[in-house]
Amino acid sequence: MTLHQKHHYRFILIFIATIFYFLANVQRVAIPGAIFDLLQSDFSASASKITLLGAIFCYVYAITQLVVGLMVDKIGGFRVIAIGGIMFAIGSIIFPHSSSVMGLYFSRAFMGFGAATFYLSVIREVKKYAKDRNFSLAVSYILFIGYSGGIIANAPFVMCANEVGWRNSLYLLGFFTLFLAVFYLAVLYMFKPVHIEADTHITLVPFREVLSNKKNIVVFLFGSINYGLYYVLQTVIGKKFLQDFCYIGVNKAALILSLMAVISAFAGTITAIISKCMNNKRAIIFKVFSILSFVSILSVTLFLVLDIHTKLIALIFCIPSFIGSISPLLITTLHLLNRYEVSATAVSIQNFGYFMMVGILGMVSGMLMNVFEPKNVDGVLIYSNNSYLLVFSLFLILSILEVICAFKIKDKYD
Repeated sequence: MTLHQKHHYRFILIFIATIFYFLANVQRVAIPGAIFDLLQSDFSASASKITLLGAIFCYVYAITQLVVGLMVDKIGGFRVIAIGGIMFAIGSIIFPHSSSVMGLYFSRAFMGFGAATFYLSVIREVKKYAKDRNFSLAVSYILFIGYSGGIIANAPFVMCANEVGWRNSLYLLGFFTLFLAVFYLAVLYMFKPVHIEADTHITLVPFREVLSNKKNIVVFLFGSINYGLYYVLQTVIGKKFLQDFCYIGVNKAALILSLMAVISAFAGTITAIISKCMNNKRAIIFKVFSILSFVSILSVTLFLVLDIHTKLIALIFCIPSFIGSISPLLITTLHLLNRYEVSATAVSIQNFGYFMMVGILGMVSGMLMNVFEPKNVDGVLIYSNNSYLLVFSLFLILSILEVICAFKIKDKYD
């Protein structure tokens, strides 16, 4: 095989892996957020049981991240993606076929495991060939395609679910994913990757090295809260909150969530460009974003306290959407803080923090929403101001902690 053919196959594999990442975001955002009421009605389930669908995905995704970093170092990103693609496709088909909540949970675990392999693996493969000065931009392009899945997962998916049913919509998505997994395996077979590190062993040493660095802990905590606050709105309670408190119709609420995803998709590239124009400064961006996060959560909390049912909240939701896409800058920061040999482990821990935070916030949000009895209106449960006030009070406390962490991050470390 010529070098040109090698590059051609490598590009195809990276492109398919990015599409996998796109599909993972569709599944992650659409369930349960986009079809919260439909799932709650079809399975006669409480809010906590429905939000657990998002939490299980995130828990499995987060835990798998810790293993993926080691697997990528051992056998290479392309092989890891192959394993994940098969698991993700199986879970994508099982979900719409499930007739019980337990079946839904089982399929979400499969999808969470598979989805966890895509991002870190493709970033690692890109890192091998992208120049350092272009790495943040390359990551932002991948994030742009991936986050675009959140656009499809809201208004377009809700429209499709209303036309042909949520099960048929997810069947189509599942079988397309299966086709893509088979195609990926065929290209991988022709590419014949040679990356297998016989001397690399599964060990906890990289984790000890990364976690013993207090500067890493601050970055992890900041990034996890920043991402968690945005993503729990995007994937779990945002659409339901807009319907219940702001009196926004289901289709318009879905459209707003799609707009949030559009903003998020562009935000990563925009912040990376801004950072590059500022001579790769990142700390000031983290500080400004943390303050904006606090102000946006505080605003919604005040509207709840004052019982002001304004549609302005939909506009406020756009702020977390923009500032939640700082992964390219955080990854660059982690590469500066850690040796190359443990950088994949550092990024995997950050990703673990992202989705563990989303899972915990999603689960706790469902529990807090159930503290006060919801109203049943034509089979749809409507939650009160008090329920949502409990949720956003928790978010407000976390946003204060986010600000504290942001002001401890520096651009350069001795």
